[in-house]
Amino acid sequence: MSRKSLGMAVALAAAVLVARCKNADEEEAPAFVPKTYAFEGKLEPTYVGSWNSVDGTSMLDIGKDGSLNIDTTTRSVAGKNTSHVVGKWLASGSTLMFQYTVGTQPTTVLKYTASLSGKSLTLQQADSRVKVKYNRK
Repeated sequence: MSRKSLGMAVALAAAVLVARCKNADEEEAPAFVPKTYAFEGKLEPTYVGSWNSVDGTSMLDIGKDGSLNIDTTTRSVAGKNTSHVVGKWLASGSTLMFQYTVGTQPTTVLKYTASLSGKSLTLQQADSRVKVKYNRK
């Protein structure tokens, strides 16, 4: 898989974007541009650990040193794609921030509302209705 394809797959999987098909009139419409967030917060021990999504498509490894590893699997018409991203994380209250860079692309900062309940972590990206539930390994 090329770096560009990997970057696109990672951005799609990590951002949990909900896309729709374009009709012919929208073909020249500008591409979706995600909001830019400042990467700020602190290390919060309650989020540290390895987490697997309930649907089995992603794994988060949130390190006590601020390191972040994201593994995702996506399916498309081209088949199954797997990606691995290394980055950093910070928290502020119930907000988690993930920062990573793929190849030569600009640095991405994602902002999530995070909800912990026992051994479960639910993430909802800012401005999205999609929630992803993770269980601690």
